Amino acid sequence: MRSPLTHGNPICPLWHLRFTLEPTEVVRLPRMNKGITLRGAFGSSLRNLVCADKKASCESCQIHEACPYGVVFAPRVPKEAERLRLNRNIPRPFVLKPPLDGKDTYKPGQPICFDLILVGNCRNLFPYVIVSINELGGKGIGVGRGRFKIGQVECLDGSGVSQMVMKAGDNLVHSPQLEITLRQAPELSQELVRVRFLTPVLLKERGRWSRPSFGALMKRLRDRIHALTYFYCGTPLQMDFRGFGERAEKVRVVRQDLHWVEERRYSKHRDLTHKLKGWVGEVVYRGDLTEFWPFLWLGQHVHVGKAAAFGQGWYQISQDGL
Repeated sequence: MRSPLTHGNPICPLWHLRFTLEPTEVVRLPRMNKGITLRGAFGSSLRNLVCADKKASCESCQIHEACPYGVVFAPRVPKEAERLRLNRNIPRPFVLKPPLDGKDTYKPGQPICFDLILVGNCRNLFPYVIVSINELGGKGIGVGRGRFKIGQVECLDGSGVSQMVMKAGDNLVHSPQLEITLRQAPELSQELVRVRFLTPVLLKERGRWSRPSFGALMKRLRDRIHALTYFYCGTPLQMDFRGFGERAEKVRVVRQDLHWVEERRYSKHRDLTHKLKGWVGEVVYRGDLTEFWPFLWLGQHVHVGKAAAFGQGWYQISQDGL
């Protein structure tokens, strides 16, 4: 069966930005899931930059729809939305891919690299992203507020091609020109696929948190990609949602090597501590993947499951060696 993502449907374009930060002081970050700290610091910096009333909450703000912080970190269902109106929380239009190097200390001369995905019309906020991260460098990040400068920013497409957007010492910032689209997806070669979960993935199936069965994985990807496409590209996916999920349940797990991890996240803005948990490791699935392949490929960029925006549910797919 032909995938609905390549048959008469709009494809929400993505910008994949790679930031290289150069510490000017010692920077200390969590050894695991640095996305927690990076997301919080980026959000605070953006809010300080654009918020007209820092004492007001986003829920009560009267200019929310025109505020870059509100659009990125506290999106609301638009009043004119004809679908998904019952969604209390719509997905944020960005995804942060944290460093996976396991380090907790970066000295001058030891760069920090992370990726940021901007979805659909959120790409218009790119200048705010650059200024916010540049401002953050002067204030510092992590334990002790270690300062840094932006070494360079690249834009990547889905095939490994890169474009230099910004480089230290160059005051000119280029507009990203490379988009990620499904036209870059490789061809499906067999009925086996390996999915390697790089950061904890947490999926709900039949009301319970479960191991990543193919059915649970594809249903959550379907819903996430549909919401991102609708809210940030303006057009819903046209597809048989229920049939898609039923067919996904027919794809089976061949083998798996997963382990459970738990981490804690402190939100300074909300003054709350959240426990992040999920599965990491590999799963090999077997079945007719034709319909699901584009979703799997795109999901590598937009992540899946709980807390996807700040690094959870990041995976890579491969059909080599199976």
